[in-house]
Amino acid sequence: MKQIKRLFIITILATVMTACGNTSTTAEEVSISLTITDQTTNTTISEDDFTVQEGTSLQTVLEENYDVEVTDEGFLTAIEGHQQNTDENIFWTYEANGEMVNEGIADYQVEDEDHITFDLQVIE
Repeated sequence: MKQIKRLFIITILATVMTACGNTSTTAEEVSISLTITDQTTNTTISEDDFTVQEGTSLQTVLEENYDVEVTDEGFLTAIEGHQQNTDENIFWTYEANGEMVNEGIADYQVEDEDHITFDLQVIE
């Protein structure tokens, strides 16, 4: 009986000590730069640098720093009041490190030293 009590106490102490330990993992931070332009009015909306947690979606970066509208599928429709217009073939596009990205901003996870450019432009 004493051995069962002793084993029970040791198990509880081990559990408590594990729970009190530092169980949080620190995600690495990454640095990105973001340029937003409206080619239809030849306007630069923003040029900013951010430090965010590794694995952060581009949608999260935008939503935390700008007034944006995004579809349920994760595609951008407006930034800071600059709205795409499908009737006039005006759409938001974006590039990461000089290459066009063909996925929604909800799916794109930023990486260290990313340079991301958003352009509102006429697509022919």
